[in-house]
Amino acid sequence: MFPLPILTYVKLGAIALAIFFSAYLGYSFEHSRFLAFKASIVEQTRAKEIQQQVATDEIRKAKDAQIRDINSKLVDAISQLRSRSSIPTKTLNGQDCNGATLSAPDAEVLIRIASRADTIRVGLESCYAQYESLK
Repeated sequence: MFPLPILTYVKLGAIALAIFFSAYLGYSFEHSRFLAFKASIVEQTRAKEIQQQVATDEIRKAKDAQIRDINSKLVDAISQLRSRSSIPTKTLNGQDCNGATLSAPDAEVLIRIASRADTIRVGLESCYAQYESLK
């Protein structure tokens, strides 16, 4: 009924079992090494993320401080316009035309435009600084 003796089948079964067991041990060993490697990579990534977030927060705080400074200068400049006449002064052929001869509404518009441009410039500089810090 069996072409080989029963002991041979037992030996072959034991060999197959040993092969599967060693494969399982190798897999579990490599899997544990991989999980340790993955945990170290996650830890390094978290540390780098925290470092980049701190740098980003510092850049944002500096940007916000500059914008507050710009806004305070805007308020000061607009409050100084109250003493200025709202009627434009006439000049001949553009002679003697400078910021001092502008009417209050015109000067206010120009001051607001300049303040807005400064705010955008500060925002752009902070974007560039944040981009450079992430490199």
